[in-house]
Amino acid sequence: MSKMLNKFVIILMVSTLASNQVTAARAPAPAPAAGPALYTIEGSILPLDPAVRVPERWPADVSVALNGGEYLGFVQVDGSFRISGVPSGSYVLYAHHADIFFSPIRIDIAHNGKFRARKLSHLRPSQVVKLPYPLMLTPGMPRRYFRTREQWNILDYMLNPMVLLMVVPLILMLLLPRLINDPETKREIENIQFPKIATGMPDLSDMITSFLTGNQPVEKAKKPSRKRN
Repeated sequence: MSKMLNKFVIILMVSTLASNQVTAARAPAPAPAAGPALYTIEGSILPLDPAVRVPERWPADVSVALNGGEYLGFVQVDGSFRISGVPSGSYVLYAHHADIFFSPIRIDIAHNGKFRARKLSHLRPSQVVKLPYPLMLTPGMPRRYFRTREQWNILDYMLNPMVLLMVVPLILMLLLPRLINDPETKREIENIQFPKIATGMPDLSDMITSFLTGNQPVEKAKKPSRKRN
């Protein structure tokens, strides 16, 4: 009698486990949790000026990123690019290239999936300049990593402040008497006594006169010194 009871209990347990497995298999899988909607930003890079030299892989070697690398995208050979899996919000799109500069673009994605693009200006943030969508990135100026070596120029030497301080007064001293037609004013200018330093250096006016006329300066007679008794 006990053997029959044990068999009945075992059969009942096996049937219960089998029915539970069948029910779990027929039950529908739980629905995944609804997350934020994701969007794709699309655009293209406009052709470059033929005069600018770039590598042969252009524009495939250009990389685009949102917010400094938060979302990345790659440019195809035809210049088109896509950045997928972007939720709604405001982002700054940067295009990076080793030789060509691109201006950053502010792009806003609304909750209904509407895109709005505008120029990014750090100097005038309130200024709004709308751009078309899909984006069209215009290549800018080539990057300059090195400055051109400055060369010697005679104009830089003549505009030196020290040279101007020496040359301009000298020119005025030579031209001013010629520009004045009043004889009394000329006489007053000639009678002006400039202080002289008692040194062995020759007179500056005599040197200028001899240089312009080609004549040797006339030596002035020295006054005999008076001896004290």
